[in-house]
Amino acid sequence: MAVFALMAAAFVGLSVYAVLQFGLWWPILFDITGNWRMILAAVTLLPFLLFFTKLNWSRPLGWLAGCFNRLIELIDRAIER
Repeated sequence: MAVFALMAAAFVGLSVYAVLQFGLWWPILFDITGNWRMILAAVTLLPFLLFFTKLNWSRPLGWLAGCFNRLIELIDRAIER
């Protein structure tokens, strides 16, 4: 169970990290620097922030739990052989 909690936290953390990196990355493509870059990054992150707060987390975590259970079953069968 601890491994599942760790995997779920990693999934959520990496998703948020990817969105943050995207928000800071794309203004560089257009040679925007200084305060405008931070303003555009903040505006970019607003829809993602709304998405993450309104997301029904049971669906992605349910998918993650299913993958985790399949992996555990495969490992369990390999041990029993």
